[in-house]
Amino acid sequence: MKPESLATKLFNALASLRLAVLVMSSLALACLTATIYESKHGTAAAQREFYRTGWFAFILALLGVNIFCAMMKRYPWKSHHAGFVLAHIGILTLLTGSLLSLHFGLDSNMALYEGETSDRVALLEKAVHVTLPGSVYGIWSEDFEKRPPAPGSERRFRVPGSAATLVAEDFVAHARVTETFRDGSQPNPALHLLLDNPFAKEEVWLLARDPERRQLTLGAASFALFSADSPAAAAEALKNAPAGQNRLAFVIQPGPKLTYALTTKDGHTTTGDVVVGRPLETPWMGMKVTADQALERAAGERRIEPGPPPDKDEQRMPAIKVHLEDAAGRSASEWVLWTERQRIPFQGGTALVAYQSPDMVVPFRVTLLRFNSDKYPGSNMPATYESWVRVDDPERGVSEHHISMNHPLHYRGYIFFQASFVDGQPMMSIFSVARAPGLPLVYAGVILIAAGVAWMFYLKPYLARRQAARALLAHQERSNAQSADRVVAAGPAEPASSRV
Repeated sequence: MKPESLATKLFNALASLRLAVLVMSSLALACLTATIYESKHGTAAAQREFYRTGWFAFILALLGVNIFCAMMKRYPWKSHHAGFVLAHIGILTLLTGSLLSLHFGLDSNMALYEGETSDRVALLEKAVHVTLPGSVYGIWSEDFEKRPPAPGSERRFRVPGSAATLVAEDFVAHARVTETFRDGSQPNPALHLLLDNPFAKEEVWLLARDPERRQLTLGAASFALFSADSPAAAAEALKNAPAGQNRLAFVIQPGPKLTYALTTKDGHTTTGDVVVGRPLETPWMGMKVTADQALERAAGERRIEPGPPPDKDEQRMPAIKVHLEDAAGRSASEWVLWTERQRIPFQGGTALVAYQSPDMVVPFRVTLLRFNSDKYPGSNMPATYESWVRVDDPERGVSEHHISMNHPLHYRGYIFFQASFVDGQPMMSIFSVARAPGLPLVYAGVILIAAGVAWMFYLKPYLARRQAARALLAHQERSNAQSADRVVAAGPAEPASSRV
């Protein structure tokens, strides 16, 4: 007997039932672990640690190779193999579609206020953005959670179109921020607020001359700080409150003197002087606001330290420490928190470094026409929420659609899910936007698997029974014909009287 070649042994091993059991058991265990991990740490963490890893893709690919080899081992196929071949082709098609969607699909968010229009979605990734003096721009999508920079193992990114390099020096998975302000020498009005409501307590600093920190929105209420040189200028700043919002605005005047204007959604406004350290009562769910420190010339200092990370990945506040450098020198090092932008003096100007999600443009514009949220009776918990949107498409024209929690919008390969919302005036609706290029293959694979299973377990037994019945009938007909032939060959029966 001729010994098997190495290729034949490898093929038989790849087509073996033993390998199939091992691979499918590994896949089931990985998916079970990923599901439990996702419930504790969130979808982004499960994607990073399981579904988008090389080892998970290897398991899926090995399963596909095993199924293909098992199918080819029975080649050339007979008619009774039809269901087996259909089911295996369906599994291969489904795996191919899943891998395409996993590695080339889109997971993103789109947040819109009522009346707002956008054609941009924020990807569920973390990226470092740099804008140098002269509007030179660079962006890098990096998973610092898996490959964190550290002193002695910095990560370097060359800014395209320039001689500058962004250097990531350090990283913390969850930052604990300590910020203090004291009297300084330069005009920089600042106000420290203590927010106390039945659900939580929080403290914030507002900076009147910082466009990104002069206003803060928390749920259905917003807070703002302005500076003025005279009572008339203070009154002018306070009267320009946006309509339909719960808003508490403060103005610092020389002295310092602090005044406020409290505006409710229905347009009612209350004004007065603020006594530092005395809480202000608001009509917003029992919230108390205390201005406990007001500075005309604030000098700030911020400390970033690693803290124990929350279980949910979405609740973490990662931070990177960066600096910019070129042949002429380097900038100072700065910590940049997630979703934050930092201005860094560099090259005789100011560079902007941001740690935020990258954006992507979709081929149509979406406008949030109206949003509605129904609450459970007797509570403020939302029972359901839904959005009415208009889609302006250069190719397909204008159309209107309704999106709710269990009824997503399918449009040109994109799927819009109603994910969340932010209460306020106007309301903000948050959509989860996905694109799965392998979805048609997944659907085709499911159909082929169903057809193969139906063939093997229903059609094939039916055809076998039908064939057996036909064979039995043919056998009976042959037996009857043979019996008739024997009777004819024996001749007519002899009468009984003749044998006496």
